[in-house]
Amino acid sequence: MNVTLTRRHALMGALAVAAAGTATACGSSSGAGNTDAKTINLLTSSDPKIVNNVKRVLGPGFTRRTGITVKIEQAGPAWTEVDTRLQADLTAGHRPDVALVGINSVRTYADSKLAQPLDALMTQAKFDASQYSSALLNVGKYGGRTMGLPYSVSTLVLYLNVEVLRKAGLDPDRAPATFSELKTYATKIVSSKAARYGVAWAYSTDSNWALQAMLDSAGGSMMDPAEKHVTVNGQPMVRLLQYWRDLVQDGISTVTASADLTAAFLRGDIGMMLQSSSQSTAVAAGASFPIRTDVLPVPDGGRRRTPPGGGSAVIFARDEKVRRSAWKVVQELIGPAGQTQLVKTSGYTSVNQQALTDPRYLGNLLRKEPLRAAGVAEIKTLVPWYQFPGAHAAEAQKQLQDAVVAAMSGTKPVQRALDDAAQSISGLLLR
Repeated sequence: MNVTLTRRHALMGALAVAAAGTATACGSSSGAGNTDAKTINLLTSSDPKIVNNVKRVLGPGFTRRTGITVKIEQAGPAWTEVDTRLQADLTAGHRPDVALVGINSVRTYADSKLAQPLDALMTQAKFDASQYSSALLNVGKYGGRTMGLPYSVSTLVLYLNVEVLRKAGLDPDRAPATFSELKTYATKIVSSKAARYGVAWAYSTDSNWALQAMLDSAGGSMMDPAEKHVTVNGQPMVRLLQYWRDLVQDGISTVTASADLTAAFLRGDIGMMLQSSSQSTAVAAGASFPIRTDVLPVPDGGRRRTPPGGGSAVIFARDEKVRRSAWKVVQELIGPAGQTQLVKTSGYTSVNQQALTDPRYLGNLLRKEPLRAAGVAEIKTLVPWYQFPGAHAAEAQKQLQDAVVAAMSGTKPVQRALDDAAQSISGLLLR
């Protein structure tokens, strides 16, 4: 059954208050007669992979070239902690000029009319849209307007233990392309005792990110396009979870959290894993056996669609001069030099295509680090990471996550678990 929504719930109270209370806020002040603001306040995660690169890219060199000084404020390391900090700051009347937020949070700030559209800034001659895939530029579009641009991107890819596949009599140079092939490979790995488990993914700890990648590729959805119905209990999701539930029941897959999944793969306990592309450098460094990666296998009859994880740049400044300076900051972060700095010191995939091909930047990256290739290939199949509407989006995601765990562990039959989730999510969004 589909659960019908009769109305769309209002956005977070704190954000609504902030949007109303700071409607005339100007962000950083700019001197009279200046073309652009000279100081920009930026809020970011304190994750070293993010903040250290932001500091390097927007440091003294950037200031010398642009005349803009960037004051960096840090929230906690998790993207959810950036949201918490932002809501507190906005409620208190402090609006950052630009912030790096979780990619799936951009919608919250777009719907609350706090994020400022970027399209007018992007039409400026100095912005070269050809450096970015059209799929990537669409990730932050809501209501036909660009509300955020991805900065740090990861996607769900397939990691393969080459030794395990060879021991099982499988060709590691031909990765499974469909879920039927994935099951065949995984079953053969277990039956040949090449590894304890054939394949696994971290369904209990990833905020439904990996789940959505598989669901979107199967042609399913969290809600219908008009967002009048919750569709998490539709047949695409039921078939998807039943597929994985059967693999667990048959001992071909296992229940695991994200960190445990990677550790088990590196021990050789799991022959293949669906994991974030951002872990490619860590996996390469920690492995004692040859590894290869490939793009996400597609549910039979589906088409590959890959929502990105990571962070996006959002401009909050309302003053035109401040926005222009904030846009220069965003361009620096997503430009070839900014992305080169990020990619070289993390496992993230470059959002800038020029950086990947230009020898001045990352031109030989894939030759040196072939495990990154799958993540790079999936940039062209990016789709937005879906965020439920309204103030209770995070709670709705948690309800779905709990249902997935119940279905996969056998606590509830798959259909019942998803029906219960659809009912609960509808209640949350109607609250």
